[in-house]
Amino acid sequence: MNLDTLPRIALGRLPTPLEKMGTLSQVLHIPELYIKRDDLTGIGYGGNKIRKLEYLLADALSKGADTIITTGGVQSNFTRATTACCVKAGLKPVLVLIGDEPAEYRGNVLLETLMGAEIHYVSADSMDEGARKADELMETIAENLKAQGHTGYIMPVGGSIPVGIAGFARGFLELAQQAEELDISPQHIIVATGSGGTQAGLLVGKILKEATIRIVGIRVGKMFEPFCEMILEKARDTAQFLGMTKSISKEDVICYSDFVGEGYDIPTKEANEAIRLAARTEAVFLDPVYTGKAMAGLIGLVERGEIPRDDTIVFWHTGGDPALFAGEELLGKEFVESLKTSPQTEW
Repeated sequence: MNLDTLPRIALGRLPTPLEKMGTLSQVLHIPELYIKRDDLTGIGYGGNKIRKLEYLLADALSKGADTIITTGGVQSNFTRATTACCVKAGLKPVLVLIGDEPAEYRGNVLLETLMGAEIHYVSADSMDEGARKADELMETIAENLKAQGHTGYIMPVGGSIPVGIAGFARGFLELAQQAEELDISPQHIIVATGSGGTQAGLLVGKILKEATIRIVGIRVGKMFEPFCEMILEKARDTAQFLGMTKSISKEDVICYSDFVGEGYDIPTKEANEAIRLAARTEAVFLDPVYTGKAMAGLIGLVERGEIPRDDTIVFWHTGGDPALFAGEELLGKEFVESLKTSPQTEW
């Protein structure tokens, strides 16, 4: 199997733009700062997950599935994107969300409900415990569907299995072509990394292209330990799945845990400030769970001197805009209140 022969359903608006962030570059004093706009993949508020789902749903259909079962947090971007793609592909979406059912439906939960997803909630004291409970419930749902004459297809959190991860190997090749067309040579890609599939896929694409660019993952939670080892395993499994013979070493896996804060979907001051900064310089919307923390990581690494300020940097916007509409639930009351009193611009 390889990227050219792997079954795929065209769902997203690809390629997504690669643009220079002119005003933000000036404010941050990073002359060559670019953004890869996977928030503009189109369907169901877009996001990077569409790249994975193009391959995952093709695989599901090839196996005769009529129902997709997947999981994530209560405001998961992946479950929202999965629901949207299922609607387009004529498949039934069943979601197992980790956490308590919200008193008010906002953000991704509201969109999933609007699109007709069947939603189950599992409460847990931690994301790891919740993930175990969700896996058990998904298996039970699949068994019940089979007894009713249906075929369920279970997707793990984030769709981070080789057939899905392959979508981001293709995404890297897309970026490489755009960089050549713009006559730029990026030295760093900064990307939010949660379940690890996006970062693993970019690594596979980097090896396919024989590129030297550093792929820097900014962790958004404290799940899936040991994390870097997990990324390496996913990348190697995907490379093997695609029939690649080139090796991926542990030195290729760069992950920072410095910007997580207290945990997954818990806002940080730095992420919220990055959200405000991107909105007021570029009219680009970041979210508090993923891209806000990733942009805070980019800024922090440059300020610490770990990424040279004069290098060419690409920020990979993985989407997640609907999480902003959860308001104080994810942004925090203090930050939302501060928006009412802060000046429109500060530069």
